[in-house]
Amino acid sequence: MFQDDVGHAGTKGGGFVPFVAPVYSTDPGDPWNRIFHLLYARKLRAQVGPPENSKAPWRSITRLEGGDIPEFFFPPDAGYLVEEPRRSRLRSSLEAEISSPTLRGRTPEARILFQQDLWNRFDALHALAAKDSRAMPLARLLARLMATVALTKDELAGMRPSFAEAAQERPDLLDPGLFGADSRWSELVSYFDVGPGAEPGGGTTMHARRAGWRLVFRRFVRVPPEAGAQVRVTRPGGGFTVLHAPRLALSASPRRLVLEPLGEKDLVPQTSSVFPRYGGQPLVRVPQSCVLCHGPDGGRLGTASLISPPRTEVLAPANRVEEDRVLRAKRESDSFRALLTFLREP
Repeated sequence: MFQDDVGHAGTKGGGFVPFVAPVYSTDPGDPWNRIFHLLYARKLRAQVGPPENSKAPWRSITRLEGGDIPEFFFPPDAGYLVEEPRRSRLRSSLEAEISSPTLRGRTPEARILFQQDLWNRFDALHALAAKDSRAMPLARLLARLMATVALTKDELAGMRPSFAEAAQERPDLLDPGLFGADSRWSELVSYFDVGPGAEPGGGTTMHARRAGWRLVFRRFVRVPPEAGAQVRVTRPGGGFTVLHAPRLALSASPRRLVLEPLGEKDLVPQTSSVFPRYGGQPLVRVPQSCVLCHGPDGGRLGTASLISPPRTEVLAPANRVEEDRVLRAKRESDSFRALLTFLREP
């Protein structure tokens, strides 16, 4: 849900937005919809650039953002969550759902997605707690609700992979044979020299660090058969497509894996999923974002622009290198240690 140049909507409580979007169900009274709304819907300032090859000036806008949007739209700050009346409304909604969880009828996919959305704001509130004492009580409630909706080990073991389903949905963009035994794809895994005393996650991708190590990012390449086996330079495929799987579709029973591409004219944060978003940050059209690091045709990894380019290996897709690195980084983070403490509370 986006609405630009709006000044008349409710603006208290960090830009509180009155309309609750159907994120987890079509029921207007669904408590998960309301909690998601209270956690994320807000007013944000931004700078909007002109269309490509245009000399028009940048303009400032204020827009309402909320509803089912990709995670990289969410700024890492949480100051708006502790402002009234949002803080009281959020606290009441969380307490009610902890006391009487509406898990009946929720699919495993819905519970995982909802837990991820709670986790995002837990990390943001944990970072805020050093400056604002109002943050930690909300963070504790989020942790308790995360524990309530968490899947059991048996439920996790029963989850079915979704990539093959995604490939059937978008065969023009995804190869169903990516993870097959005879896959024609390879994964690029970069290694950064991380010395003693370095921050956790220094060896993970910039995208994973941006997501607080709640998500794993992987890069795959395929050399066309007609190129031959002695290829040293390959020609990029060109262009970028950003796919988004709506939570409402994934939460349905049975699951519906619908992949919606963001339109070329849709506005996204200039640094996309690489660097944290902030108020006033530029918004650009989709084709103008990824090119900043990867070039106009996708030919650069992005790491080539670093002062000390990392060592990069080419591995078979059936490996756990990136997954293990991100898991290790998350477990070493202060926010995760705090989360474990709250989860162990009675």
